[in-house]
Amino acid sequence: MKLQNSFILREYLRPQALPTTWCPGCGLGIVMSSIAQAVHFRGLAKRDVAMVSGIGCTGRMSGYVDFNTLHTTHGRAPAFATGLKLARPAMSVIVVMGDGDSMSIGGNHLVHAMRRNIGLTAIVVNNAVYGLTGGQASPTTPVGGRTATSRTGSIERPMDLETLARASGAAFYARATVNHTAALVKLIERALAVPGFAMVEIISNCHVLYGRMNDLGDAAEMMHGMESQTRRVNPVLLRRGRMPHRLDAGADPEAGFADDPRIPRGVIFEREGSVDYSARYYAMVDELRAKREAAA
Repeated sequence: MKLQNSFILREYLRPQALPTTWCPGCGLGIVMSSIAQAVHFRGLAKRDVAMVSGIGCTGRMSGYVDFNTLHTTHGRAPAFATGLKLARPAMSVIVVMGDGDSMSIGGNHLVHAMRRNIGLTAIVVNNAVYGLTGGQASPTTPVGGRTATSRTGSIERPMDLETLARASGAAFYARATVNHTAALVKLIERALAVPGFAMVEIISNCHVLYGRMNDLGDAAEMMHGMESQTRRVNPVLLRRGRMPHRLDAGADPEAGFADDPRIPRGVIFEREGSVDYSARYYAMVDELRAKREAAA
């Protein structure tokens, strides 16, 4: 599998831009690899894919992949990507953002991209901290999390990206971690096929800043911790788990999930029948043009 992935990655990266500036062990390398694999398995040509990024550690990804790329200002990646998707509706547009980039300064642009249901694939890498600018608290820093700006522990309630996506009308939302790479590739691949706004939130590690401040160990230890902090919500696996192994087995594996503090991962929701905003826009333009021609 490693050999296969290495050959895939070689086709989708810019060798002249390597090595990356990311810290050794950073989950962003896994995220970039997963995106490249998802594009490959979807059978998309590189010329038909665009990656738009903002500012932050995640924002550097657009410089390493061999797609059509656009490195924009802090928080404005969804706005630039919206314009690109309207101009080139047939293009697959991937927007990569960090938790601070997408939900703090970029929160307004993100909400309206979801409200319009513009056909973007948004990848939000959530490591609970501002990694590039010094380790400040981000909108997703958990209560009690120690950062450069909350040394005694954050007292603010973290934002819930799932709730925001539901309320704003996104067509698809999934969550994965950098410790579950096979599922992550499949989720991104599925998101690329959604006719509307699709988001994949990826829980990642920042062991250099957040992990060190909170005694969470190195990169491997933080990634291993994601197994106990999250739970699967794949309906196929849950149905399989409900099938008793013995006739006297009556325990329901979903019992107590309402009170389960672990974060669910997998496809959280998908709205059927969603229509991409760019498709609606061009349909309206064609309709107006036909009416003008008929009147003439």
